[in-house]
Amino acid sequence: MDKTDRKLLKILHENSRISIVELSQKINLSRPSVKERINKLVEQGIITNFTIQVSLEQVKQSITFFTELSQVTISVEKTLKLLKDSPYVNEIHIVSGDVNYLVKATVANTTEMRDLLANWMKFANVKSSIVLESALENRLYLDMD
Repeated sequence: MDKTDRKLLKILHENSRISIVELSQKINLSRPSVKERINKLVEQGIITNFTIQVSLEQVKQSITFFTELSQVTISVEKTLKLLKDSPYVNEIHIVSGDVNYLVKATVANTTEMRDLLANWMKFANVKSSIVLESALENRLYLDMD
């Protein structure tokens, strides 16, 4: 992966809907070259998905919170299934240290949050923090050297 690929990834990370024409102008390559580079990055598994970001407030999911699950009393497989089956869960991270899982979830109100946490308390110690403001989200760092 060269400097041009990194620049291409940075631009696509900021806006995956950008046209090939715009991309080619921004990185000074022909459209076929840009398309070929994107295809190669996909084939190599560097680009794994083209996604969108949704304004959660606009879809009435206004409370985002992180939960640490520790001292989990059920298997990893069962824990992951329970977490993945919840429509409120955005991210699940298996982490090292005293905490077993770090879970990011978004709900419409505190009642939904309370009910979700109550379910998790059946199989783990739960510690949660509500996000008041996100100063930085979804940053991608690519060394340009």
